[in-house]
Amino acid sequence: MKTLSDRIRYRLDALGKTQADLAKYCKVRRPSVSKWLSGSTKTLQGQNLLRAAEFLECDPDWLADGKGFWSKHQNKMLEDVKSQDKTSFQIDAFDESTLSDLIINTSDIEATISHIEYTEAQYKKIFAAKSRKIIRITNLKADNMEGTLSPGDLVFVDVSINKYDGDGIYLFVFSNHLHLKRLQMVGTNLLVISDNRQYRSWEIGLKDKANFIVVGKVLLGQSQIFQRF
Repeated sequence: MKTLSDRIRYRLDALGKTQADLAKYCKVRRPSVSKWLSGSTKTLQGQNLLRAAEFLECDPDWLADGKGFWSKHQNKMLEDVKSQDKTSFQIDAFDESTLSDLIINTSDIEATISHIEYTEAQYKKIFAAKSRKIIRITNLKADNMEGTLSPGDLVFVDVSINKYDGDGIYLFVFSNHLHLKRLQMVGTNLLVISDNRQYRSWEIGLKDKANFIVVGKVLLGQSQIFQRF
């Protein structure tokens, strides 16, 4: 299927759809679609390409130039996807056993998800060489980091870091509260910063060391805002 015409006819026949249906879906006149099928039009672009590919249930790249899904390499591509599925990487949420040794009365976090699975390629793209065994996920419950992280946002925490390791956002216990806040070294003290300016910063000094436990350092956050269209 070297031509646009061949690819359109192939998908129309496979789906049992008509030229008129295609024209109606793409919001173009029938003579325009006739040119697509006669070979007068060599390629599609913009909205015509996207709507036609959607209607024909195929990849736009393949429809435009024969590359991608529904190409002659389709079987190999499907095998690659299956292979990726078998090598998925799972990141788990914090559970009770993880935090069981800590005395916590209140918390800035509350997990609303149990785990996330990635293919190996996806995982490496996001987390590079970090082991999935040292990463935990949770959701931010408080609004103290508004502007950087919002309530409900998914947070990825490196639990292999159990002490202050440079400025950043940490999950830590202080005075029986599990905080998720920004830490910055100021002299010999740690400045605890809420990115939400409605909250005042405060300090953890050397005398407070016994009450300070680092659970992990935040690697990244993911917004959980859903938009309806």
